[in-house]
Amino acid sequence: MRLVHLFALLVLLLGTAGFTLLTAQDGGSGGSGEVTPLDLPSGGSSDSDEDEDAPESISFYGGQFEGDGFFWLLDRSCSMGWEGRMGQLKEEMVQALTSLSKNSHFGVVAFGSGTTIFSPIPLDGNSGNTGAANAWVQALQPDGATCMADAGVQCIEISNQSDKENKQIIALSDGAPNCPGTAETISAMSGANWQQTPINTIYISSDASGISFMQALAAANNGTFSQPQQ
Repeated sequence: MRLVHLFALLVLLLGTAGFTLLTAQDGGSGGSGEVTPLDLPSGGSSDSDEDEDAPESISFYGGQFEGDGFFWLLDRSCSMGWEGRMGQLKEEMVQALTSLSKNSHFGVVAFGSGTTIFSPIPLDGNSGNTGAANAWVQALQPDGATCMADAGVQCIEISNQSDKENKQIIALSDGAPNCPGTAETISAMSGANWQQTPINTIYISSDASGISFMQALAAANNGTFSQPQQ
């Protein structure tokens, strides 16, 4: 009988020790008794990594454009001085440029009778670069004819230098090109666009020939056409 009592006491002591061990591994009282794994780095992507890789969205003349690289082709011809068009363009560019993240690329090219380029290479969208681009845009003055072809080709070539995967070209005008004409402009720009980057067109006038041209340019380059309310 005494041996039976000793055996029961031994079983009780072993069970108590096991419970104490499991409780200690669980980190304290109130646990479920299960072993909690250490909180070690998993090696996977963090939320911040996902945020950096995610495409961003900008607003321009009421349209939303999503991507990681934005390249503007802007009309500064003489008619852009009518009806406050140049002032509105400058306001829209301020908002768009300041909304870029430092992880994006951008470029700006303007055209009248000639071509004016902010930078011949794509730039990061940090505050220093976007601030300089805003100052450059604010200094633009309406002048000359609507010679889009050369400026369009150069804007595309700047975009082609960027290694971003979701680039957008945004072309704004208030008239059909006349130096050279519409067919030649579409041919030149489409030929330079071997990366098939979408060329989105925004037309801020009501002239039928300009509407047809901007629609055709967008359609030939996988882009969208819009005509904001004036």
